[in-house]
Amino acid sequence: MIVVISGLCAFCVYAMITLFVAIQGALVSQSVELDALMSEAEKIALESRSVIDRLNAQGFDQCNDTLLAVMRRELFHTYRVRDIGFLRDNTVLCTTGQGILKTPIKQDSWDFISDDGFSYWPAARLALFDGEIVAPIVGKGLFNVVLDTRWLEQLAIANSRWELVYRNSLSQTQHAFGDPGVFRSLSKQSGQDITLTSIYSETCSDIIPYCASAEIKHTDVLRRSQSLAVFLAVTGLVLGSGSGLVSWLVLKRRLSTTQRIIRGMRHDAYFPLYQPIVDLKSGSIIGCEVLARFRDTYGALYPDEFIPVLANIGKGWQFTQLIMQKTLDDLNTRAGLLDGFKVNINLFPSDIAQSRMKDADISLALAASRFNIAFEITEDEHLDTATAKDCIQWIKANGFELAVDDFGTGYSNLAKVRDLGCNTLKIDRSFVFDIDTGGLGAALVPLMVSIAKELGMEVVAEGVETSIQATIVSNMGVRFAQGWAFGRPMPASRLEELVRQTS
Repeated sequence: MIVVISGLCAFCVYAMITLFVAIQGALVSQSVELDALMSEAEKIALESRSVIDRLNAQGFDQCNDTLLAVMRRELFHTYRVRDIGFLRDNTVLCTTGQGILKTPIKQDSWDFISDDGFSYWPAARLALFDGEIVAPIVGKGLFNVVLDTRWLEQLAIANSRWELVYRNSLSQTQHAFGDPGVFRSLSKQSGQDITLTSIYSETCSDIIPYCASAEIKHTDVLRRSQSLAVFLAVTGLVLGSGSGLVSWLVLKRRLSTTQRIIRGMRHDAYFPLYQPIVDLKSGSIIGCEVLARFRDTYGALYPDEFIPVLANIGKGWQFTQLIMQKTLDDLNTRAGLLDGFKVNINLFPSDIAQSRMKDADISLALAASRFNIAFEITEDEHLDTATAKDCIQWIKANGFELAVDDFGTGYSNLAKVRDLGCNTLKIDRSFVFDIDTGGLGAALVPLMVSIAKELGMEVVAEGVETSIQATIVSNMGVRFAQGWAFGRPMPASRLEELVRQTS
């Protein structure tokens, strides 16, 4: 009896460990598949928007053979567009597939419109050469495009329900592709949830306002696990090897993340994106903040994952120089960014404390650039040393500006800000996110603005996500702002487009 009970207990322990390992493997696999799905969605969105913007910019106002030739040339050069249409007064007049329509087609009302003015029909019924199909359409101005989502369908996760949604805020989403009702909006960027019946993962893009999600049943996880039968046949080895296997998996995951961060410095995994800084009075984009991102063959890591590691292993300055150089390479060729365009770059406090900026080649390149370079620093005890203060004076003497980042949190205080002699004070997003509901920021932001004015500093409100928040902080005396209301972090090409549109 004891032997039987012991065997049953061992089998149960082994079964639990096996299930745990299978779920962990499924989570990793699901995450990789979602990253691939989101990457394809980004390509589809950026390509379709680029086609529409180029056609609208050419000034056609009627459908003729010349326009059809231009539209067909655009279609020929695309990979993810099936058809292009021209319309006026919400009526389709011609398409690349059918030419000039004998009977114009009245376009159905859109399902939703994105923040940058693109209209979407996630499941429109269309008659093309290959028969009637159901396909998504994107439109703006006088043109719309039929998207070829077969690329997405080929990436659909086996045995899973998946959904791609448009998210215009943390709480508002619109179904775009896949199975409706899958997306749960767990967090701002990515999240996972394991229940008694399923495994769920989601991830959101830094480039476009879309999120991808997938859910798979535990029964399907077990069905996909080819090694499960072998595991069950060797239950006698479970108690000895199970805990070691789990520990090894956890340790490997932690070590592999650190190694990816280190290898990324050699393998071009780090790259900059740019978030616009907007003049609230004119609506024009006067500058941007440079935000570092990481992506390698295994997927993306977020700044709160790799920044602390780089600082701890002493690679902060090497990383900063890399991002600075890539920023110059990105922006110098953009004719739409005029001379004097403000570019904010973050510095590690340790870089200033060790005076690494002085006499560095990249510092000379930045000083010689046509942009107005501002360094964002987070006040802490590292900046209290004589070496740090000397470096700050050198930065200001060489024509760079200084901005206090995340003001109102952590170590920041009025005395330190005054002593640093900074040009700009950036109000932390935590004081803005609930300002429209009478949160703490409603009382503190006007005080911060008053302090900044007394010190002769400009004020930038971070984390402005809605037009209501933008209006509120503007009425409080804030001149500049950045956040999702004006654009997520984006490539240099998209930043240049927005600058031209708002100038």
